Order: sequence, then structure tokens, then C-alpha cells
Amino acid sequence: MQLTKFRLRNFRNHIDSFLEFGDGINVLVGDNGQGKTNIIEAISYLCLTKSFFAGGDTMVINFNEDMFELDGTFLGERGMTSEVRVAYARQLAEKAYFINRKSLEPLSAVIGKFPVVICSPEHAPITSGSPLERRKFVDFVVAQSNPLYLKTLIEYRRALKQHNKILLESRNAGREIHALLEPWKEQLAELGGELMRRREEFVKEFGSYIQTAYRQVVESGEEPRISYRPNVESQEGTGEPGYPALLRRSFENRRSEEIRVGTTLVGPHRDEFPLTINGLDLRKFASQGQHKTFLVALKLAEFHYLRERCGEKPILLLDDVFSELDKHRSEKLLDCVEHISQTFVTTTVSGVFESTIEFGGTNRKFLVQNGTVQDQRPAAVL
Repeated sequence: MQLTKFRLRNFRNHIDSFLEFGDGINVLVGDNGQGKTNIIEAISYLCLTKSFFAGGDTMVINFNEDMFELDGTFLGERGMTSEVRVAYARQLAEKAYFINRKSLEPLSAVIGKFPVVICSPEHAPITSGSPLERRKFVDFVVAQSNPLYLKTLIEYRRALKQHNKILLESRNAGREIHALLEPWKEQLAELGGELMRRREEFVKEFGSYIQTAYRQVVESGEEPRISYRPNVESQEGTGEPGYPALLRRSFENRRSEEIRVGTTLVGPHRDEFPLTINGLDLRKFASQGQHKTFLVALKLAEFHYLRERCGEKPILLLDDVFSELDKHRSEKLLDCVEHISQTFVTTTVSGVFESTIEFGGTNRKFLVQNGTVQDQRPAAVL
């Protein structure tokens, strides 16, 4: 998958920017606050219908305008071209997404059509933060490769919202609500059980990808691992295998506590995916360098996992990643990504690239200054 042409209108500080990308490494160079990450963020809108870190669509509209528009051309590995347009109007609070001039709804149907892997400082909490960050990572990877998982996840979240609403109302009103809860508990058990089953499968599949990617970035005897800790009571001695049955039992055992606190205490929305190196918890014992390396390895593993399951090479978006790595690890990462896919990199200094990459054809460099973009290819090839 390649993004060949891209136009941004009224997107953050880009009033009207047009870029033609190479199918190798595209380096966006500029000082902080000039609009490099805004381009990466806009590409995520084309691939995912949303930003990878902004709080909402209104946040990315240029201050002086009422709407933003993004237009991009994707070229698939089988030669198929997709013209994609995303637009959002502030006053209407409506976002429209088009592929080849045809409106696509729901927006969740876009996920997986244009696979993308994003690595940014915004993702550092995956290795160092709360379980929520690791659940988001796993859900994002699996959803891009499995539309049924995404559908189940959306349905589970809707059921969870209704279940929590009833619990909270009962807590405030002090009334009996067991009959109201039962249908939602059954939905949560079935949908949640399916999510847990698929998450367990994913972790088993994904482990080898992490180990291979980690060895590519750093040569060491360290053994990285991801595991799965589902939020259900133990299966031992129950005689009822399977996550739906375990969830039903857990719901029954914690019913009074859930009614007392007014929220759902059991289910995949509370799962954990521990990350370890040599059996030690990454959050407690890893150095800053190990955290950075593990995050990069997770993202490279994500790329190869999606490549095998989506039938398209994902686009790589690396936002300010190289400033977080030492020279040796930067060069190793460049070796890993230079020939595997189209890659977009933001950086304040291009030194590590100048000595390694030849710009002009497959690889291109763009200077970004105050929301304007200048193609740095030699005049002879423009």
C-alpha cells in the first residue's frame, strides 16, 4: 500500500499543502511546531477516519476556518487506485468519508482497508502506562486484521455502556434491578467471551513477531514477551471451560459489589497484557532505553503481523521516533524499515538519514516550515 499524492486544506496550520510521496522513506524535516506531525496526523485520518492523538475532529480544524478537507490517492499492491476524501464541518459537526467519490458508512468500515502502523511519543504509555494503553494497542492491531473482531468490540462496548447505566441508576435510586441487568449480562458474557478468545489467540500468534523484531533493533540476549491476563475468575475446578461460562460465573459472584459501586467489574474491558523482558515486568524493572526499544519492536511486529493478514503492506508512520533512540539503534531501525514499506518519518534533524539514504527518487525529503511544505528533491528530478 502506498500513498502517492496528498492534499491538506485547513488542517491545523496547513492552509493548503500538496505533497507527492516516494514509495520508500519520506522524511519530513523541520523545527518543532512547524507542522510535521500534522501531516502524519492527517494521513491517519485517511487510514483510520480519525487522529491518532487529538481529542476530537474540531481540534484539528484551522482556527480561522469552519472545515477541513483531506484528499489522498492510495495505490494498492495489486495496482488498484483508491481516491480517498475526508471532510469535517464544525457547524454541522459531521464528518464525511469517501472512497472513489462514494460515501462510506459506517466509518468503522474503513478500518483495515488502508492498514497503517503508527509509532509516536504518544504511544510510550503502551509499555509504561496503565493496562488501558495495552488493551488499546491489542484492539487496534486485531481490529485492522479482523473486521469481525471490530464488530464484536463495538457491540460489546454498547452493551457495557447500557449495563453500566443501569448499575449507576440503581445505585443512585436504591432500587432492585436484577431483572434489568440479566439481558445485558448475557450479551456481555457472549460478546466478551469472544473478545477474550480472540485476544488469547492473538497473544500466542504475536509473541514470535515481537521476539524477531526486538532482535532486529538491538542485538542482545534479552527475551521480550507479551502475555494475556483475562479479567475472569479462575477456571480451575469449575467444570465449565470457555470464557462465556467463566464470565457468567464471575458476574454472579460479583453482582452485589457491582451494584454497590455502580459499574461493571468483570470483563475484557479490564484485561491486562503484561510485557516482560527476561521474565521481569517492563514497567517495574526496564530502563528508559529498554522501554523505547520494546515499543519500536512492538510496532515492527505489528507491521509484519498485519502484512501477513491484510494482504497489503501497511504504511509506516514514525513520528519523532529517531530522536528517542541512540545512533546505533537509529541505524538499525533504518535498516529494518528502508525496504519493507512506504514509510513517513518526522524529525528536527536529518543527519542520521543523510549518511544512510539517497534522496531523490524512491526516498524523498520535505522541509516543513509554518504549515508550508517544500519538496527537497533536486530540481532535475522534480
